[in-house]
Amino acid sequence: MLANKRLPRQTRRVLIGLFTELDAPGGVQRAGRHMAAVLTEFAASRGMECRLLSLNDSPELHRMTASGREFVFTGCERGKGKFTAAALKAARRKAKLVLAGHPNLATVARLMKFAAPRMKSIVCTHGIEVWEPMPWMRRSSLQKANLVLAPNRYTANHVQADQGVAAERLRVLPWALDPQFEALIANATKSGLPRIPERPRGLDGGAVADKRAVQRNGYADYSAAEIADTVAGVAIGGGRGRRRQELAGGPCG
Repeated sequence: MLANKRLPRQTRRVLIGLFTELDAPGGVQRAGRHMAAVLTEFAASRGMECRLLSLNDSPELHRMTASGREFVFTGCERGKGKFTAAALKAARRKAKLVLAGHPNLATVARLMKFAAPRMKSIVCTHGIEVWEPMPWMRRSSLQKANLVLAPNRYTANHVQADQGVAAERLRVLPWALDPQFEALIANATKSGLPRIPERPRGLDGGAVADKRAVQRNGYADYSAAEIADTVAGVAIGGGRGRRRQELAGGPCG
């Protein structure tokens, strides 16, 4: 007769990261990779485990590097049920903190509190997704997070005004730049590209491509062609909407 064997008991605290997507181009994805790398390094320095989950990436185990720091995550292939189940399972393993890399994941982070009542939660916002009131459940989940991060004061003001998040729960944490950014700037200077004026007037590609964002940036009465002479440049990211933004921002150079 075989003796009963008890499963090994979980002894180390766990940090959990929830992301919409990591292995793809785009600003939100890049910010997510930075956060995933920081979470992994922080957990290792404290003798903790780190569990990273991605909603939209393929289901196998992924290994990536950001800023020279390696991290590992599991994708859920757009399966919301699978993603939520994996998050709840991770929360039961002595979870100490969950970081949701997008406000759309705040609801999952809130559900995890039922499995780990003492767990703290942080939710990251990025921009236009919080510039208007979100559906009630997401807005309520965002309000109940222990901490909400915004990349700039403008977005933080919208999180407070449109989502009802208390000011004491809000922090402004700008997105980080990749280490190679300085090298790119140095190469651009050597290539003789136009110098950016001391007091530039800029407009990002997303704002040009989205009429509502143009209005919020103070250009409600102008099209891209009409403001081309007063805009120093158009910053366009590497996400899926890049071609649409390039076409919209064309008149600005």
